Amino acid sequence: MVCSVAGRPASAAKIGYDGVIRMAITAEFGTVEYQEGGVIAVPVTVTENVIAQSKSIFEITHVSGDALTDIEYRLIGQNTAFKLIVEIPPDRSGSFQVAANGDVFKVSSGTWENVVISSITVAYSTVIPRIKNFDIPANYTPGQKFDVRIAYNVQVTGLSDNNVHQAFILEGAANVMGMPTPYKWVGASAPDFNAAVPDDLTGTDWQQLQSPPADVPTTAENDFDENGFWHGAANEGQYFLIRWIVDPNTTGIFNMTPRDGMLRGPIS
Repeated sequence: MVCSVAGRPASAAKIGYDGVIRMAITAEFGTVEYQEGGVIAVPVTVTENVIAQSKSIFEITHVSGDALTDIEYRLIGQNTAFKLIVEIPPDRSGSFQVAANGDVFKVSSGTWENVVISSITVAYSTVIPRIKNFDIPANYTPGQKFDVRIAYNVQVTGLSDNNVHQAFILEGAANVMGMPTPYKWVGASAPDFNAAVPDDLTGTDWQQLQSPPADVPTTAENDFDENGFWHGAANEGQYFLIRWIVDPNTTGIFNMTPRDGMLRGPIS
């Protein structure tokens, strides 16, 4: 429509429009990969070859726990296989949601299409496990039980019934006391480290830790880390008891020091 003022025709108004009908292209998230240094990889598989211009096609929003300040993320990959790489700063824990928030370029048609994908919630923890309390008896009696109790600041995994000598540096009497038996606490509230440990742990909230599976390869895909340490969820705990049966001929000073990096948070 053209209007006139004082007998003169006015300039025609230009209205832009886009008549291209966008077709949705589907994608799905894969199994979240937790890597060293607080790096999380979220696989994305698209149904056909596309070009994704940037990380902006996905939106990360806070769900629970610490705020998402200082979190870095980027998108890598090509054709149908991509990964959203998220870097979490140290000593953070919580969860975030990833959802679609843009278009990708569809190679076969040369058009930009909407990404349709079900959102995913990702839990994370980069809190470094630290011993916050321990109970090592001052003396031990040869031929009797010797119990060490340990409390961590967070839930940890990595300790099993056959790797205490690998998870801790054992010196003095601890080096000659044989194979210890580790337990985790499964009670509803924290154990009382001031109370005596029962001689018989049967029927208590101390549950013996399991052995690593013997019938699977020691790879990261099977809950083993790069050092061959098993991080099975069945052994996840925050409070542990390690029991030795002292050899009748054992004497000396008992000393044990945790090795860095052997135990880790259950998520990452």
